[in-house]
Amino acid sequence: MVEFFSTIGTYFNKILVGIVILLVGFGIGILVKKILDRVLKEVELNRIMGKVGLTHNLESILSNIIAYLVYLFTIVFFLQHLGIGSYVLLIIVGAVLMLIILTFLVGMKDVIPNFIGWLYIQKKGKMKEGHHVNIREIGGRVERIGFMETEIKTERGDILYVPNALFMKSKFRVKN
Repeated sequence: MVEFFSTIGTYFNKILVGIVILLVGFGIGILVKKILDRVLKEVELNRIMGKVGLTHNLESILSNIIAYLVYLFTIVFFLQHLGIGSYVLLIIVGAVLMLIILTFLVGMKDVIPNFIGWLYIQKKGKMKEGHHVNIREIGGRVERIGFMETEIKTERGDILYVPNALFMKSKFRVKN
C-alpha cells in the first residue's frame, strides 16, 4: 500500500513539474514575442523592407516564428521530462523542421526568380522609372521598379504589375 502511494506521488510530481514547465515555457514564448515585436518596430523593419518592395508585416512574422520555436522547445522539453524516448522527440522535431523547410522553399519559388529579375534589371540599367517599355503585349511608362514586380502605367491609365522574372524570359524594348 505504501508503495502504491509512493508511485502515485512520483507520477503526481512528474505531472506537476511538467505543467510548470509548460506554463513557464509558454510564458517565456509570449514574453519573447512581445519584446522582439517591440525591438523590430523600433528598428522599423517593415519600413526598411518596404523600400525594396517587400510589403509583408515582417515584424509580426519574425516575432511569431521565434515564439513558435520557443513553444516547440517547451513541448519537447516537457515530453522529455515525462520520459518519452528521445527517438520519438527527434522524429517529431525532424518532421516539424522538414515541414517548415518545405513551406519556406515552396514560398520562395516565386520570390527568387523575381529577385534575380530585379538584379538583372538593375545590372543592365537600361530601364528606369519614367521610360516607356514594351514587353510581350504590355506597353506603357515604368512607374516603379520594385523587388518583386515592375509597375507599368498603360496609355489608358491602367497600372499593370509585371513580375520581374518576365524581363529575363522575354524580349523587351525600352524608349526614353
